Amino acid sequence: MNDLLNLHPNLGMEEPSGPLRLFLIEDDEDIAILIRKSLERMQHQVTRCHNAADALIVLAQSSFDLVLLDNVLPDMPGLDLLQRLTNEGISVPVLMVTAFGNEHLAANVLRAGALDYIVKDPSLKFLGELPKRVSESVRRHRLEHMNRLLIQAVESARDGIMITDLQGKIVKVNLALEQQTGYSREELLGQTPRIFKSGRHSPEFYARMWQALLARQSWQGELTNRRKDGQLRQTSLTLSPIMDNQGRLTHFVAISRDITEHKRLEQQMLQMQKMQAVGVLAGGIAHEFNNLMAGINGYASLGLREANVPETLRSFLQNIVDLSERCSTLTRQLLAFARKPALDRQKTALVDLLRATSDLIGRTLRQEVELDLPTEATVPLLVEADANQLQQALVNLALNARDALLARSQLQQSLTTDKVTFQLRHVVLQGERPGFPQSVPAGDYLVVKVIDTGIGMTHDVLLQALDPFYTTKEIGKGTGLGLPMVYGIIQGHQGHLTIDSTPGQGTTVGLYLPRLIEQLAHSSWRPGTDRFPSAPVSQLEQMPGRSILVIDDEEPVLDVVRRFLEIAGHQVRCASTGMQAMELLGEQMPIELVILDLMMPREDTQLIFQRIRRALPEAPVLFCTGLAEISLAPWLLQQPRTALLRKPFRMDQLWFEVRQLLQEPVHR
Repeated sequence: MNDLLNLHPNLGMEEPSGPLRLFLIEDDEDIAILIRKSLERMQHQVTRCHNAADALIVLAQSSFDLVLLDNVLPDMPGLDLLQRLTNEGISVPVLMVTAFGNEHLAANVLRAGALDYIVKDPSLKFLGELPKRVSESVRRHRLEHMNRLLIQAVESARDGIMITDLQGKIVKVNLALEQQTGYSREELLGQTPRIFKSGRHSPEFYARMWQALLARQSWQGELTNRRKDGQLRQTSLTLSPIMDNQGRLTHFVAISRDITEHKRLEQQMLQMQKMQAVGVLAGGIAHEFNNLMAGINGYASLGLREANVPETLRSFLQNIVDLSERCSTLTRQLLAFARKPALDRQKTALVDLLRATSDLIGRTLRQEVELDLPTEATVPLLVEADANQLQQALVNLALNARDALLARSQLQQSLTTDKVTFQLRHVVLQGERPGFPQSVPAGDYLVVKVIDTGIGMTHDVLLQALDPFYTTKEIGKGTGLGLPMVYGIIQGHQGHLTIDSTPGQGTTVGLYLPRLIEQLAHSSWRPGTDRFPSAPVSQLEQMPGRSILVIDDEEPVLDVVRRFLEIAGHQVRCASTGMQAMELLGEQMPIELVILDLMMPREDTQLIFQRIRRALPEAPVLFCTGLAEISLAPWLLQQPRTALLRKPFRMDQLWFEVRQLLQEPVHR
């Protein structure tokens, strides 16, 4: 780096222009007058002092373009004054003026920090040469100052800088490049940039780069480099030719910036934006789909209740009911992907959850799951979670892991597959932990990792792993909603998901769930046999018929709900808008229960509810919705004598909710 300016010999070599501010330290009055006149004739400004002591005071407070220093002063030698200036941190350019000159003095003068020296000969010929020597000294000082400044700038730059000769041999590097590549300066000098090649780029890629440089054009782009430790890093690179004052190509300069973290964050942002957009679409589709499925399932169920239905037709209707149930499951997966799962959160012990889930997977998927659990937990391993949703996420991950293990065994023609591992750890992150598709912020977490040693994922597959309906499995063997659904469930729990996968070595999916900071001895959830307990339902029981008002904008849903309720013996009135409902209430009907759809176009459900309560203050209200996330629920569902039923629902589920509300006592 010491000869950086030599790469461009014209840089900083111009003659000093304009008058110079000069400081003359000379005790001989006659010589001082002659020097002053010689320099002032060139329009320079000359300030003079007689001794070293005064010079130290002046130089500590003022700056000059050049100091002319007599080597013999009354209070100390000029060389000693030079040393004092250096010790006190006063940096000034000095031209030594002496009565005697020899090689020994020249060496001492330059070693002490002076730019040059000039001899005061008895014939005073030095006065004619003095202005030129002053100009040369100032130019040399400015050149050296610029050289030091450029070197400091290059060394201080956050970007890596590398200079090569025309054959590509490295001749200069800066500190940032050493840090980027992991190589020391000594290891890099004399090498070529081939030392950084990652194997990720084709020969044509490098050929286009060299073609631009040899055409004396700059090249800019992104490439993958390999560090000394083998890590692959994304780099933004600018290559430019260096030419001398005759226009001849002499060197190349490369400026590189490590953008690995930037690219990772960019991928995360793009993934999040894509998933958010698709999630909104999925949520809207799922809502409409649930409305349609409520009608389809309801009519098929009604058909199965008809007498004298031919067996073939009964089989068809049952198939419709079964298929609609499968469609409802798919809708729940879409809602989970959209990060809008209907969560019933309770205090859940993850140790119990993992044990129950491993047993379930062993029985249903015939896949052995190894548990890696803390032997002694220093804190309660509890989370506030929907245990059913978390188990569904774990089952999906175990299914993916089993398929990955099977694919690897088939590739290696092995008859055995390895185990899937469920690992649980308590982790307190003091800072953000990088990961894909998202970094994990600081916090107190219980981390569940699903680990397999299967076939793994390539980088391209990993980038698409969370895209809905993307799958590498054969047609009919995967929907592509497994991982997106898991992602949505974890997001719904305010948690974070990470995926780490290497082709041929396996995959680890990490679920970071916020730990429930509460000293609890027991979990509210207890593992069952195969499944978690679901909401209770009731079959048709004889009960007095009641007067019910149903409000829904979907005519098929209105018809199905009306028929379901009439089977149970209730008297039903229907309204497709809020205005129709208010008209029916104005007829002074003895309405004992209202079933209200939460999502109707051009209707304000909250306003409808308030009007119903003013007209019927004691009537319970059953809300129905095809959505999983309800913006009004925090207020509406906190009102007395209300409940929520999600579409599509079965006939017995509707009967159960209606019966529960009608039997609930009225608090006056």
